[in-house]
Amino acid sequence: MKKLALLIMSVAVAVSASAVVKSAGNAYRPIDKTAHATALRAPSQVDIITEQPEGTMVTYARAGEMVTVSFYGYEASAQMGRVKVVYADDGQTVYIKDPLCYGEGVGAWVYGELSEDGQTISVPLGQYVSYNEEYDYGLVLAWGSTMVLDLGDDFYWVDFYADDAKEVVTYAIDPEDGTITLLDSEGDVNKPYPYNCEATGLAGVWSDDGSLATIEWGSTWTPLSDAVPAVPSNPEALEFFDCGREDGYTRFDFNINLEDVDGNPLDPDCLTYSIFTDNDELFTFDYATYGELNGFDTDMTEIPYGYSGEDFYLRRVYFYRTNTGDNPMFSWRIGIQVSYTVDGINNKSDIVYLEVYPHTAVNEVSASRKVTGTRYYNVAGQQVTNPRGLTIQVTTYSDGTTATTKVIK
Repeated sequence: MKKLALLIMSVAVAVSASAVVKSAGNAYRPIDKTAHATALRAPSQVDIITEQPEGTMVTYARAGEMVTVSFYGYEASAQMGRVKVVYADDGQTVYIKDPLCYGEGVGAWVYGELSEDGQTISVPLGQYVSYNEEYDYGLVLAWGSTMVLDLGDDFYWVDFYADDAKEVVTYAIDPEDGTITLLDSEGDVNKPYPYNCEATGLAGVWSDDGSLATIEWGSTWTPLSDAVPAVPSNPEALEFFDCGREDGYTRFDFNINLEDVDGNPLDPDCLTYSIFTDNDELFTFDYATYGELNGFDTDMTEIPYGYSGEDFYLRRVYFYRTNTGDNPMFSWRIGIQVSYTVDGINNKSDIVYLEVYPHTAVNEVSASRKVTGTRYYNVAGQQVTNPRGLTIQVTTYSDGTTATTKVIK
């Protein structure tokens, strides 16, 4: 099974439950209405800035609202976490790390221009914030409006209309307290039926078809002092999918909340996470299996938040293991723990577990669970027999359960 880019995987799972306003499944996205000039203006030569540029860096706490869209539905939530801005020494150039809350942890910088009076930042649209070289597509900054319509029976129509005339997005800087605010954006996530949400703001669209991944509005960045020791809030263990064979990918989905136990934002650069199984047994990503493909040169038990590689994504990890057979990963549960380290002080969350199997003989349970069928659907939700490109794979098992994942064929 081929795996997609970091950001595609991140939208397949939930954000912090405390921040969710609305969450609903089975979202239709009319691709013919979402293709637009902003995606077409994206440069063919993709040079994403991943190293911190030179200059003075200021860290801000995010606030505002956002909607994320995937094949599994749409989700409206509050923006969380931190954003970093570097002001270059020329007094004109500005670099913003992860301008979209949706992509925080990816580590991409985009550039902008500071006005002569220092009170606005103009960021050109069409810049990539994520790119997959193997499949030649990525996530591009855009501007537009979205509408979510309730179709009934847990189906929703999510439409996006791009403002193709807009080539830059503008942020205002408060001269008194330094707060940065996105201009001209607005939204309402509590519209009366049948409308669920309407919003205008900064969007992330996929460069291959112009479809919407996220739209954010009311974005406000408040300057923060340096990170201080804090106890991170508990993560969420969301889903475990067992491929059922040694040559496939077994995955674990989770969510790391970017707040401490008192609701204060955390600095993602100080966060790591570890995977545990059964009776608090620490899982090791050994170099022989994972090192070369993921760019580390030693065994790893603590993974930096946002670390990306062949098997590590923002809210998902893959294992070259299966729980079927004689050498299972674990017998009944898998979990995650978050660590926050500042000035040498390390604080940890609880280990949050997902009970995958009854606390009994897992080998007997796993051995009886077989794949009985596989179906594929295109981006329009139509079943196809010869999948090509971005496709939804639905696997059915002998116990009646199903698992859904995105693949590229």
